Amino acid sequence: MYLIPWFQYTVIHLGPIPIRVWGLFVALGMALALWIIWRRSRRLGLNPELISNLAVWSIIGGLIGARLFHVLFYEPAFYLQQPLEVFKIWRGGLSSFGGLTGALVAFWLWARRNKIFVERWLPIADQLSFAAVYGWLVGRLGCVMIHDHPGRPSNFWLAIRWPDGTPRLDLALLEIIAMMPLAIWFYVKNKKTKNSSPGRGGQGGVSEGWYLNVLFIYYGTLRFILDFFRATDLPGADARYLGLTPAQYLAIVLVLLGGSSFFKYKKQGRFA
Repeated sequence: MYLIPWFQYTVIHLGPIPIRVWGLFVALGMALALWIIWRRSRRLGLNPELISNLAVWSIIGGLIGARLFHVLFYEPAFYLQQPLEVFKIWRGGLSSFGGLTGALVAFWLWARRNKIFVERWLPIADQLSFAAVYGWLVGRLGCVMIHDHPGRPSNFWLAIRWPDGTPRLDLALLEIIAMMPLAIWFYVKNKKTKNSSPGRGGQGGVSEGWYLNVLFIYYGTLRFILDFFRATDLPGADARYLGLTPAQYLAIVLVLLGGSSFFKYKKQGRFA
């Protein structure tokens, strides 16, 4: 039996100013991630201004990648007919994996420009990975508010009664719940190693690349599973190629990248 009645908040008014709820939570998530990056960079001896600059460029690259990926792989026909809609990102329509790809491209370009070598980019990538989890959770709240990730009809107790009376899963809500254990794990890991001496080239006892690879494995696995529960019976349902969504193919790549690196470093004794 589902417990959650239908709710939807798309716009709130601050006096005469309308504010898009989805965009507000995305902005709050970015702000939180930047704040975490700034604080952790100072504590870990990294240049906070340098890391914050990278974070801003990664966010910009992520937004561009997220929009382009959504337009090209999820609703290409719609945007071909209405090209101006491409620029209206406040209405939703960002791909998380497109965002990741865009952020990685921005990271690579930034690293080349600033001559950041392999031995230096791993701890930086860890900072971004750690902060991204908490910023992502806040940003996903905006998706829950507007329900732009509808799932299949279900009588699961977390289902939401849609306006037509059908109880459905909300994939954004499920993702937030499923990401909470990772957020807690990262918090506990950070707390335990906060005052410890650095490990094998790591930061505060955590080996370089640990947060990055764990995030890749965890989120890639989670997203691959969750996308099987996406709605297929509604207008604008996600495109599927050979039965899988574009995100599921990228989720496989993410797990392979994170898994191969994790076990490689584990074998080398870098990960305890």
